[in-house]
Amino acid sequence: MAKKEDLRGSNIRYYSNNLKYSDINKDSKIKGYLAGLFEGNGHIWIQKPSDKKRHNPRFCITFSIKNEPLAKKLLELIGSGFIRYKLQDNACVLVVSPVIGLKKIVDLLNGELRTPKIHQLHSLIDWLNKNHNTNITKLPLKDNPLSEDGWLSGFIDSDGSFSVQYTKLEDGAKKRKISCRLRIEQRMFDPISNESYFKVLTDISNFLNCSLLIRKQKSTGNEYYNLTASSKLSLNLIVNYLEKYPLFSSKYLDYKDWKKIVLLILENKHYTEQGINETEYVRNGMNRKRTYFNWDHLNLLLL
Repeated sequence: MAKKEDLRGSNIRYYSNNLKYSDINKDSKIKGYLAGLFEGNGHIWIQKPSDKKRHNPRFCITFSIKNEPLAKKLLELIGSGFIRYKLQDNACVLVVSPVIGLKKIVDLLNGELRTPKIHQLHSLIDWLNKNHNTNITKLPLKDNPLSEDGWLSGFIDSDGSFSVQYTKLEDGAKKRKISCRLRIEQRMFDPISNESYFKVLTDISNFLNCSLLIRKQKSTGNEYYNLTASSKLSLNLIVNYLEKYPLFSSKYLDYKDWKKIVLLILENKHYTEQGINETEYVRNGMNRKRTYFNWDHLNLLLL
């Protein structure tokens, strides 16, 4: 059995010729989640018509290397493609390029997208219709309430972060403060179509009952949409939603720890001795401080 380090030195490929387009489950629960994941950290590459050598389009989603198990699970579910490792970026990329896999991607995502990246999917559909005699209809942006599918879970797994703030009295604060936040940040305009992300980020901020702001990055001058949900109403909405439509990246583990403090806040128990101790413990094991990863939750990710 190869060591993990050895596997990262090459591409893991998984192709299946037994999977038929008609085998895809139309009621798959993965659709909304995969759409949100793609719209946060994915892209579809299609070569320019002027290029002489012919290549299939490539559907790609980038993951931090710690989320390699999720990338491999999605590869297994999609049934064709490979994982490319970018060691210099501490990342891996799920890549789907066989036609059978691209057809499956279209079936899963068509009608599920909510951002300007829909133009990339429509370009892929045009390519399939032209080159492989398909007759796929390009469905428009989805406008159903966010509460009705797992799209926001996928988007949070891409562009969201959970944090627990704890301001101690010994730090010079006038009073002790404990709070929990979900933060989401995304570009303001799509770099290809130049269309705005304003509507979808507004929909998210309305759903989570928080304000949509603009953050300017000092080093580059680039501007991003930014929202932070931290009120009791927002925290309750987030927990109810994510219990129904769970996360699947390592952020699921951060969420489960974060939720412990959220429940203390909702019950007004976070400033008890037990609450303060629990807050300290959770903060010391979340996000970059996490050293143990359990991936049992991936067993819930099914087609």
